[in-house]
Amino acid sequence: MSFDPLQLSRDALQVTLVGGLLALDRRGAFQLMVSQPLVVIPVLGLMFGQLDTALWMGALVQLLWMASLIVGASVPPNETLASVVIGGTVLLYARHFGTPDVAVQAMAILVGAPVAWVGRWLDIRLERENLSLCARADEAARAGAPFALSRLPAVGLLRTFAAEGSLIALGLVLSILCVAIARPLLGRPEVKAFEVVGIYLLPALGLAVALTTVRRRRALLLSAASFVLVLIGLRYLEVQ
Repeated sequence: MSFDPLQLSRDALQVTLVGGLLALDRRGAFQLMVSQPLVVIPVLGLMFGQLDTALWMGALVQLLWMASLIVGASVPPNETLASVVIGGTVLLYARHFGTPDVAVQAMAILVGAPVAWVGRWLDIRLERENLSLCARADEAARAGAPFALSRLPAVGLLRTFAAEGSLIALGLVLSILCVAIARPLLGRPEVKAFEVVGIYLLPALGLAVALTTVRRRRALLLSAASFVLVLIGLRYLEVQ
């Protein structure tokens, strides 16, 4: 597989733009649930013709952040930005470097996960900045300036898109560099360790997180459904 830095840059830019747009659904606008990892990563997979890998990664990342709920004024970790970085890393690795085996997937999750907490900090900063738009909206309403009032939501959305897109781009560049450089250096023991993390520890952690978000009477049903999902994924990896 020949490595083309220019094409990699184009693909990374595409991931950044699409991921930034989908991230607006989380808090900025719409809230149609398309910002969930189970949707975001498969959308990226469709872009690059890797839907099978993207569906598995989307399901796993979704489980890991099932407890990241926006309730009232709470600001949880930004799972959308993390899922774009994680999914983008795996898909770009497959497109430009080689087969995204379990070790690559586990490394992408471990490297990309901190983006969720950086994204939380960014969300808090953006909300504080957007408070100034509320004051400007009050002033425009009192002054009878409908044009100035109508453009303020667009200003807020563009600000959010620019900030979150920048974080995605930075996280994606660092993540793909780390994975692309580290993966060839791994020996068999290290690969085996990452396989244990990717096949057993991360899915188990995801199931544990998912079970904390449901009532006790629904826990058995969710556990069974999640077990079937993980089992299908593991069977698929064995076939590959």
